[in-house]
Amino acid sequence: MEQRAMIIINPSSGTEKSIQFKQDVFDILTEQDYQVTIKETSKEGDALKFAIEASDRHFDLISIMGGDGTINEVINGIAEKELRPFLHIIPLGTVNNFAKALELPLKPQQAIEVIKDPSKKQVDVGKVNDSYFMNLVNIGAIAEATYQVTAEQKSKLGSLAYLIEGLKKFTEKDLFSVSLEMNDTNTKLEVMLVLIALTDTFGGLKNAISEADVDDGYLHVFAFKEISNLESISMLKNLVNGQLKDQPQIEYWKTKNLTIDSKPNKVANVDGDEGFSTPLHLSVLEKHLTIIGKNN
Repeated sequence: MEQRAMIIINPSSGTEKSIQFKQDVFDILTEQDYQVTIKETSKEGDALKFAIEASDRHFDLISIMGGDGTINEVINGIAEKELRPFLHIIPLGTVNNFAKALELPLKPQQAIEVIKDPSKKQVDVGKVNDSYFMNLVNIGAIAEATYQVTAEQKSKLGSLAYLIEGLKKFTEKDLFSVSLEMNDTNTKLEVMLVLIALTDTFGGLKNAISEADVDDGYLHVFAFKEISNLESISMLKNLVNGQLKDQPQIEYWKTKNLTIDSKPNKVANVDGDEGFSTPLHLSVLEKHLTIIGKNN
């Protein structure tokens, strides 16, 4: 039976080279006996729509050329479906958290070649209210600060742009009350930030959240209590070394389900984009998606 693949391209991710990459992916998939359909996004929501179509039409594979935002849309398009195409990721974004967490090739040409000799890895997907995420949910002024990052800052500084905006907010000491319900307990805290991770990669730093694995079936929850400017420097060092939970001002839990509420209400940052306002309910769909990786 003939296999079918859809290439979903975000032309605004990466460079004008994506025209060349598109041809390369098309050629390799055709050589592998796939019947190939190419879709290009022009606005938010297009990748979601194309992914739904690929699933409904029983495509075997979706090849994604874009950044974390495009991947998030594709995952939201297929997560609820009974038939979920395998995903082949060609990272063309600024941060590429998901590709780093999965140890996929970050150079587009190498990522394209993966399809010639692929291995398959099953990974968890997070659910937040009625939506899905593959990496991180953050709540607090620091999370909200990332919406202020301009396209120019992103292209100049990459993932550093987010950390810089976030650290600016840290010095403002924006504390809020949060209630965390999980593992049959309810914890109330005053915090600056709550971070819920599915993978070990944060702000483009691989192994920053060393407790998390892409397929361990858990949400990893970090609550940042009041942190002074000096402490934030040691926290950054711990973040780089993957020792975040060793910081005395940080509380850590792992759970399969979490309900989080806050006073005042906060808008969550979901995989780098603006998400829902609290309260939020989060859960894990274990080993829910299959990602095509390189055969070691």
